[in-house]
Amino acid sequence: MAILTGASVIAVAGCIPSRPSPQPTAVPSSAAPTASAATSPTASPSASSASAAPSAAVAVDPSLLDVLPATVGGVPLRPDAETAAEIAANPSIAPFVSSLAIATAFGPRASGSVGDYVVVTVARVKRGLFGDLFYRTWRRTFDDAVCQRAGGVQGDAEATIGGRQTFIGTCAGGVHTYHVHLQGQDVIVSMQGAGPTRFGEHVVEGLNE
Repeated sequence: MAILTGASVIAVAGCIPSRPSPQPTAVPSSAAPTASAATSPTASPSASSASAAPSAAVAVDPSLLDVLPATVGGVPLRPDAETAAEIAANPSIAPFVSSLAIATAFGPRASGSVGDYVVVTVARVKRGLFGDLFYRTWRRTFDDAVCQRAGGVQGDAEATIGGRQTFIGTCAGGVHTYHVHLQGQDVIVSMQGAGPTRFGEHVVEGLNE
């Protein structure tokens, strides 16, 4: 896992899996408005909040995965506690995230093609931080980190999937990102994925609160 530290981003490598095995995702280390893959206003993030005193460690909470469907395209979504623990241990996200969990699904891959896959990060934002600026920066950070290894960011869009506002990023290499805020639990569900079945869209359709 490669981590880019700085004022506003933690990037985790492995955006396009070369084989059906769990791949790390990305979480922003800061939501300062100067940056952009899991990427997040009543209280909008700011440089002052980014430099605040260290907060309690981020918890790995498997119960956060209860908002996800059990399967996508007939493939089970499986917890990835090891990657979640690696990300949670980075102190730079502690001021912004209280807990997180990661799940992955990898479908069969035909010879010479990229198989269907999705890596899902569910992060509970600390109380009072979520807002338009925070969320916009979160998404930009996540997408930049994912697309860094997938040809760069090609575009972004907004759609309603399963009745939910969904932000979709596209990497030049064909990888997509998805972001949904579940207001009732104050969690952000951010994903990266590829493949013809579009596992990410199926995850959004199956979200529950």
